[in-house]
Amino acid sequence: MKNKKFHYAWIILIAMSLIRGVSGPGINASSGVFMTPVSETLGVGIGQLSLYLSISSIATLIWLPIAGNLINKKKVKTVVVLGVLLQTIAFIVLGFMSNIWAWYILAVPLAMGAALLVNLLGPVLVNRWFNKNIGVVMGLMMMITSLLGAVFQPVLTNLIANNGWRFTYIAFGIFGLVFMLLVGLIFLKNAPNDMGLKPFGWDEQNKVESTNQKAEGIQANKALKSPAFFTLLLFMIVLTGFAAFQQHIATFGLGMGLDMVTIGKALSISMIGSAIGSVLIGLLSDRLGIVLTSVGVVGVGVFAIALFYISNGNTMMFIIATFLHGLAISSIGVVAPLLTIKFFGSLDYEKLFSTVMIGSPLASIVLMPLYGYIYDTFGNYNYVFIFLLVALIVASAGLIFGYNNSKKLLQSNKVNNI
Repeated sequence: MKNKKFHYAWIILIAMSLIRGVSGPGINASSGVFMTPVSETLGVGIGQLSLYLSISSIATLIWLPIAGNLINKKKVKTVVVLGVLLQTIAFIVLGFMSNIWAWYILAVPLAMGAALLVNLLGPVLVNRWFNKNIGVVMGLMMMITSLLGAVFQPVLTNLIANNGWRFTYIAFGIFGLVFMLLVGLIFLKNAPNDMGLKPFGWDEQNKVESTNQKAEGIQANKALKSPAFFTLLLFMIVLTGFAAFQQHIATFGLGMGLDMVTIGKALSISMIGSAIGSVLIGLLSDRLGIVLTSVGVVGVGVFAIALFYISNGNTMMFIIATFLHGLAISSIGVVAPLLTIKFFGSLDYEKLFSTVMIGSPLASIVLMPLYGYIYDTFGNYNYVFIFLLVALIVASAGLIFGYNNSKKLLQSNKVNNI
């Protein structure tokens, strides 16, 4: 088996990327294009409706540790079926609802399904099936996910424009249910040893060294008390807060006087930016290091927010800013697992990674509705842009400080260059 040129790990990567593409940018990240039409139908403000995203984030915060344990104990197909049913059925039901409380209630199963399919399953399976060039592999997974998002965003906006938001919820939810179940049940496998394989890139001559490397690192109970952990958590909170603005881009564009079709095209270009960024960030992380790459991502994010702030009705500037925003937010799926390993090693990777990912729902709980209320109050997002510019710079400085602290921790554990 080990001498064959083709490895089943690549099937795992493609299948997982397809599932993440439908679950993530297709369903989970589509809330922004529904925001304005749903709020108008229900007769509520953007901020009030955005509260369901906070509830979703609270559910994710509570569910992530449980989901992490579930992935370790259950077969991958069981996890996929559970995640798909939770997310897609809730999404379909929203098409029949007429009270804002339905969004608040159904936010919980939507979040639980997305946590399994988007947040955890991809990085965990990549870590099981690949043994080298993890940054590039993560980047490829995010690229496929983003390219699917580039297809789904204009499809969703056109469906809403031509058929209404109710039809779009129902039709796309049914598609997601069928598609993700078929891909997951047919192609996904739990681990290489289920098929008599070693992970892709496994080096038989250095297998003892490789095994020892995976067992090294800082214990979770020590890592979770370190400045390195809190600065990494802060970085993920800010990066997620920056990414969360994607849910408000459609409202921002409408406020500039753009129509839904144009906004859909811009969001599609954003997903193309994410596809490019995913591969680029993966390559740079393997060659330049994940910390330096992460700082570079912040620089792109600062430029994107600055362009949003000064766009003032300029369609081309809006599109460029949306592209750069998409390029930068693609980093989340790559930098979070790689920074966790870089900071703390691989000893308690899954526990530490799921804890670091708590930064995402923590940011969303407060920031998604806050952005909406700021828009409702001032009629624009200018204060949001100012906040994000300051937060990104502070978080970048914190990341460098945390990395220096993590190096001291790793040295004290006699682990170098992880």
